Amino acid sequence: MKDINIQEHFAKQASDYEALMIRLVPQYLEQHKIISNLLPNDKNKNYRVLDLGCGNGILSEIVLKKLPNSHITGFDITTEMLDAYEQKISKYTKNYELIQGDYKIDSIGKSYDIILTGMTLHHLNWEERKVFYQKLFNSANQNAVYISNDIIIDEDKEVRENQYSLWKQFMKEQGENPEFWYEKHIEKDFPIILSNHFDWLKEVGFQQSACYWRMYNFAITSTIKF
Repeated sequence: MKDINIQEHFAKQASDYEALMIRLVPQYLEQHKIISNLLPNDKNKNYRVLDLGCGNGILSEIVLKKLPNSHITGFDITTEMLDAYEQKISKYTKNYELIQGDYKIDSIGKSYDIILTGMTLHHLNWEERKVFYQKLFNSANQNAVYISNDIIIDEDKEVRENQYSLWKQFMKEQGENPEFWYEKHIEKDFPIILSNHFDWLKEVGFQQSACYWRMYNFAITSTIKF
């Protein structure tokens, strides 16, 4: 997908992003509790947080509800998403900044204690992702936690096909056209195999990588930079 198409794609979704995700991603709201539980517990600390591909700010909102003193950077490719992000996050804090850019080529900043990538890195092909993990590692402070909510594929072809079938069934039950979204996924996304994900994180220096939730072709993982 060309960069301009990515921008147009997400600009159109900005006003309906969260409602759309609920219809497309199984247990979307339930995942937020898991992500919250994976965050550090010191409510008084001034954590520096990167919400990469921040969308309308749902993950940043989770952070601020648990860690209200955090400074959050919302990074996204479209002004429409960043406008929606600011509308949500400004209700909680003024301690945030917005960066519009393409994380594949632009700086994502540095010295973060928490990094979040929510349903965004599937836009990178596998070679790009391996390189990008080094970029994430370099932007993180010592003892930083990196939490990822991602699209995955199983190693086994039959399992993968069964998971796709169950995902389509879920979307149909939500009133969506499953074939439309499946074809978009096959055309534009680069889902990962979890074993590769963990290997690539380890290669750049992350440790204690683990999966904390998985359903069909979606997973939540966490890792630490020691």
